[in-house]
Amino acid sequence: MALNTKILLALALIIVIACSAIFVGLQYQADSVIPADKDTLFQLAAFNTFSTGKYAGLMPYNELEKHGDFGIGTLEGLDGEMIALDGEFYHIPSSGPPVKVEPTQTAPYATVTYFEADRTYNVAGFNYTQLKSYLDGQLDTSKDVIYAIKLSGTYEYAQTRSPQKQIEPYPNLTQALKTQAVFNLSQFAGTAVGFWFPASMDGVDYAGYHIHLITDDRTAGGHLLDCIISNATVEVDIINSYRLVLP
Repeated sequence: MALNTKILLALALIIVIACSAIFVGLQYQADSVIPADKDTLFQLAAFNTFSTGKYAGLMPYNELEKHGDFGIGTLEGLDGEMIALDGEFYHIPSSGPPVKVEPTQTAPYATVTYFEADRTYNVAGFNYTQLKSYLDGQLDTSKDVIYAIKLSGTYEYAQTRSPQKQIEPYPNLTQALKTQAVFNLSQFAGTAVGFWFPASMDGVDYAGYHIHLITDDRTAGGHLLDCIISNATVEVDIINSYRLVLP
């Protein structure tokens, strides 16, 4: 009886150890494939810190893309503008034509999320100032929430910019933008993407609207300065969760 009891205890111990190993393995596997929180905005670097001249790359784009398929930013050295749309990341240099971002290129600042529209509006005949006023009337801008904004359609006109790549020692953003390239685009189809941040987050990011644009034929784009919209659809994703990674 004593021998049988020892055998049974040994078997029980083996089963417990095996089950524990299986559980740990499954837990590790589950943790490794859990997707990022799709209702979270991921930001790399505080805007006020970045704008003082902190343009060194902090994160490669093949890592940044794990945190969202939609967003805006720039590349190391303040090298042009970045726009992410439908999981594709584009670099819009000061020379003009957009190119896809290389996976190993790095970002000193970016804001990305997984875009899922909560609201949709149709707009026509608005310039950029009128568009922002219209959205202010549709969205509750008194709340401490972030809005991701996607504007797809046809444009009569748009003015965009893209900063030239800076060299060390890096100047602050105001000085750096004195050498920016400005583009005037006319009669095109395109998509503008970006974010609205509440006043309470001013400095952490840029309070208000910050939007980049790219043409549907991927020949032009940049940081949106002005526009005249022929006809477009505005989609808004309401974001209540925020993650900031500091340098």
